[in-house]
Amino acid sequence: MNKQYFEKLNTEKLAEFNKHNELQKVELGLVDDFEKAFEKTLDADTKVSTNLIDDLRKAEVEYNKIEENYKKVVKLGDDLQASAKDLGIELPKEILNKIQSAEVGTKEVAQYVSKIKSMYNIF
Repeated sequence: MNKQYFEKLNTEKLAEFNKHNELQKVELGLVDDFEKAFEKTLDADTKVSTNLIDDLRKAEVEYNKIEENYKKVVKLGDDLQASAKDLGIELPKEILNKIQSAEVGTKEVAQYVSKIKSMYNIF
């Protein structure tokens, strides 16, 4: 009877040991799954952030060019108005409206650039 008892005890201990090892394998598998999912998500996050920063920089550069062009247009408009005044003629409303639009455009584009620069702080 002692032999049977010890065989049964050994079988139970072996089963418990195997169960414990399987549990560890499952836990290690979950850790691996977590690590892979985390790295994949982090890589995607970094890629999106990098692309966004690159796009913001491109937009900032383009808006700076547009702002400079608006300033040139406003200067030309001021010169045009001064010349028209010297000649004693009035500029057509269409031209005056475009000069005004260029002035507004200059301010709006400056605000866009300012907002873009503030977005860099997010990253």
